[in-house]
Amino acid sequence: MLLSAEHITKTYGTRSVLDDVSLYLEPGQKLGIIGVNGTGKSTLLRILAGAEEPDSGSVSRDPNVRLDYLPQLPDFDPANTVLEQVFAGLSDEARAVAEYEAKAILTRLGVPQLDQPVGQLSGGQRKRVALCAALVSGCDVLILDEPTNHLDSDMMAWLEDYLRTFKGALVMVTHDRYFLERVTDRLVEVEGGRLFFYEGNYTDYLAAQKEQERTREKARKTAPEKKEERPSGPKKLRFSYKEQREYETIDGDIAALEEELAAIKAQQEARASDYVALQELQAQQEALEAALEEKMDRWVYLNDLAERIAGQ
Repeated sequence: MLLSAEHITKTYGTRSVLDDVSLYLEPGQKLGIIGVNGTGKSTLLRILAGAEEPDSGSVSRDPNVRLDYLPQLPDFDPANTVLEQVFAGLSDEARAVAEYEAKAILTRLGVPQLDQPVGQLSGGQRKRVALCAALVSGCDVLILDEPTNHLDSDMMAWLEDYLRTFKGALVMVTHDRYFLERVTDRLVEVEGGRLFFYEGNYTDYLAAQKEQERTREKARKTAPEKKEERPSGPKKLRFSYKEQREYETIDGDIAALEEELAAIKAQQEARASDYVALQELQAQQEALEAALEEKMDRWVYLNDLAERIAGQ
């Protein structure tokens, strides 16, 4: 067991984010943490990484295991050069071993000026420097919070390949369900202060959700009801008027939200030195991501319903 978190509780004010939850990480596991914004995904990662203490419960880490954590907003020394920031905290020996790989990764991630002060970089470039630092640290456990933010499609494809072949264990939060699909082998959903575990990738998670919905539907059908005189014969499934309209437009709605998210991320890059603007843009990003998550859930429901209607 690389890491175990047992009976973790975390409350902010009167709001309980995590309520007596437990999680265990085995060697080689690749966990994806999912859930709508504000449910406690990043809080869970910080607690696992030791960056934040729970109100109650305990986290145990194998003393021989090295862990590295990439937060959403990494700390940095603005006077450090890019390479100095990547190697901060590493011994001279570890730096010598990692230097070639670090330079290659930074080039892949679009940060070629290795002697540039970190304070002169955009917010996206700084996040990529922090990502590189985590990847070359020689750790056994990687904990990554939104590692795909500020990456273009080529960078994401490269990171996907890197993490798939990574020999250590991985715990990751990302809103990119396609990335989750291809990298993770187990999903943990954070909802209502509790953790729900699903074996497999995102497709397996969606299948499990559908099966749970079928079970609930079956239970509703078999539950005793007040007897009424109704016409005999099964009632065929069909879209309501509202569902039909939603089904016809949801692909466009998702595309529009994704475009808005891309525009917000571009603004974050352009205004990386404006802290007030970045805070506002971050709030807009979180709202859009929550809306997109909700739309994706509706997309799954509506397409499943459409298949069931067609199969009648």
